[in-house]
Amino acid sequence: MLSTTSPFSFLLFGASGNLAKLKLYPALYTLALKKRLPEHYAVIGFARSEMDEASFRVLVAESIKTDMLEVNQKKLDDFLGHVHYHQGQYDQVKDFENLHQKLNALEKDWGISVRLAYLSVPPDVMHDALKNLCASGVHEHEGNFRVLVEKPIGHNLASFETIHQQLTSCLGIDEIFLLDHYLGKEAVRNTYYLRFANPLLERLFKNTLIQHVEITALESHGIQERAGYFEHTGTFRDMFQSHLLMMASLLTMQIKDTDDLLQESRIGALKQFYLPPAADLNEIALQGQYAAGTIGKEEVPGYLQEKGVDPRSRTNTYAALKLLSRESRWQGVPFYLRSGKRLAKKETRISIQFQVPRPVGEDSNPNRLDIILQGEAGMRIVLQTKLGGTEPKFRPLILEDPLVCVGDCLPEHGLLILEAIHGRQHWFLTFDEVRAAWRLIDPIQAHLEKESTPLSLYPAGTMGPKESDAWIGRDGIRWF
Repeated sequence: MLSTTSPFSFLLFGASGNLAKLKLYPALYTLALKKRLPEHYAVIGFARSEMDEASFRVLVAESIKTDMLEVNQKKLDDFLGHVHYHQGQYDQVKDFENLHQKLNALEKDWGISVRLAYLSVPPDVMHDALKNLCASGVHEHEGNFRVLVEKPIGHNLASFETIHQQLTSCLGIDEIFLLDHYLGKEAVRNTYYLRFANPLLERLFKNTLIQHVEITALESHGIQERAGYFEHTGTFRDMFQSHLLMMASLLTMQIKDTDDLLQESRIGALKQFYLPPAADLNEIALQGQYAAGTIGKEEVPGYLQEKGVDPRSRTNTYAALKLLSRESRWQGVPFYLRSGKRLAKKETRISIQFQVPRPVGEDSNPNRLDIILQGEAGMRIVLQTKLGGTEPKFRPLILEDPLVCVGDCLPEHGLLILEAIHGRQHWFLTFDEVRAAWRLIDPIQAHLEKESTPLSLYPAGTMGPKESDAWIGRDGIRWF
């Protein structure tokens, strides 16, 4: 079981933010609960919010209790004893120097330790935070230092290159961990390992057998009070630039014998994707925005009525994209990617539809392989079996099994934090991966931002804009 006995300090910049409360504090508590943390460690929250240490610990405790079905109060109290708060401004080096003094005091009797700086901050303060990490002495200490940067890395290719320069100006490449939390999800990693461990699947994955691939990430929730972030990002930039492209890369990358080659193989697959030739970019990309509707039995507002959203906003909450690959075994196979918020259900899925080599009979459907990563997670193979009688009529024969984590299961952020402590980078992004993704996404993002580009409305609680069905229908295909 992956754990650490090495003392460490976890510096969380953006400690009062949404990501910290939703994901990071529950993940760190889970590591403590599962006895994966050493005797000596510290979680230091850094933010601009005025707060004393006691109030900060209340914030952390409440975020954990909100996330967890059940909390061990004794374990929680012990965990909170390792939690500290440091108020400061990202552009004030003095505040970072004071942080350095606090770190030295906390780590005084630890011996060699690891310092991790997790940057969960807006892009406009990234530069100041990085500069002052290095200028204040926080970066310089006897043990190892790591900086974890949550995706999206930048807003486009140009801003990514700026962040790249800022990171590498004072940090070594072995100190930089570019984090896409999807690569910490066991089910997403299993996309690769299902192929690795099952040569039968590998023999099926070729263009002579596959008709098309759909990669879908559906969400039933809205923007969850993140208007400040989402208004400047949107679903296309938020989900496609990293999450969906990473899933596509894991599906199409070449199988390697060692984990050390995972990054190299992922980027090789990512670089093979390209936008299909089209006279009009609307033929290969589509966007939408949710209106008021009903999720379950609850009436929910439209995106424009969400708190903090510009009532004239054209930010997309749904998007679809068509891609092709130059990989020899995938040439000619269209990949349809889609994601959206406030949809009828939550599900992340890869669906592979196979060719129909011959007419079969009434009510027959193409063979399909579904790898369902979130929602009712499982693996499903759809075959056909004949109904009784003299006529060739058919019904689906579905072979399925739950695809759930069995064994050493950790939340994705917890797993990635442990891997970063150990210096393992193969499930983190490389600069080349991020660069390749932005080069692919930027032209479509620019197109979607144009006032002349259609933005289709869809009621919350549906499966997205009706225009999306017509869009994929032009290729003679329906969404699964």
